[in-house]
Amino acid sequence: MTPATLGLVLFAALLHAGWNLLVKSSGDRLIAVWGVVSVATACSVVVLIVGGLPPQEAWPYVVPSAVIHIGYNVALALAYDRADLSVSYPIARGSAPMLATLGGVLFLGDDPGAAGVLGVLLVCGGIIALARARGPANGLGWAIVTGLFISSYTLVDAAGVRAVGESIRFLALTFVLQWIGLTAWVVSRRGWQRVRHEVAAGGPNLLLAGIGSPLAYLLVLIAARTAPIGLVSGLRETSVLIAVLLGRALLDEPVERRHLVAAGVIVTGAIAIAMA
Repeated sequence: MTPATLGLVLFAALLHAGWNLLVKSSGDRLIAVWGVVSVATACSVVVLIVGGLPPQEAWPYVVPSAVIHIGYNVALALAYDRADLSVSYPIARGSAPMLATLGGVLFLGDDPGAAGVLGVLLVCGGIIALARARGPANGLGWAIVTGLFISSYTLVDAAGVRAVGESIRFLALTFVLQWIGLTAWVVSRRGWQRVRHEVAAGGPNLLLAGIGSPLAYLLVLIAARTAPIGLVSGLRETSVLIAVLLGRALLDEPVERRHLVAAGVIVTGAIAIAMA
């Protein structure tokens, strides 16, 4: 991996942790995640206008993926409502590749190998250590649920992309459909007046988060063109440590050495899974 590619991946990790920081620090996290999805959806609409809809074979995968994404966004908001960024983010991001690996074995016939099994064990150990280090927190359950949603849409998207033979229009349509469902949920829970108020109050941050989310993914795709996807995916998980440090520096969350060690174990496990 060249220094330039390494820089892209690490910047993508920073962007991902950064937009999650903006969501966590917002006044209403549910509306914040809706704002992030709205910006990404605007970009997706342009993609669909220029490139057209994906083949009909994509619909059996796109619709479930959109529903799962809605659940992911709601669970993410609930996790940030109940737990610190330095706890919920590492658990959500760390549990996702672990659960995706297990799902790949059960449903896609994948063989994770010894490295994958070791990675799963490390992630499990890191999550347990982090939870014990931080003590009881209501948001831990929602962080794990968030990870379950991440792993679920990863499996569905992987199966869909394999079946359709393309990814850009597939993902674009997924964003549009999830935005429709998420908008209905947010309006039913908050009402348009509150949505307008929160967007007006946090507009710049929501815009930055909305740009950072798809840009982080785009940078990972660019890096994967010239470097092994396993290495890129593994290094991308350094966002876990970045989120812990951001939570301490900018949100004044209590972070000690044992918390960093636990987060480091999660990152190591995620890298092992990615390299499997």
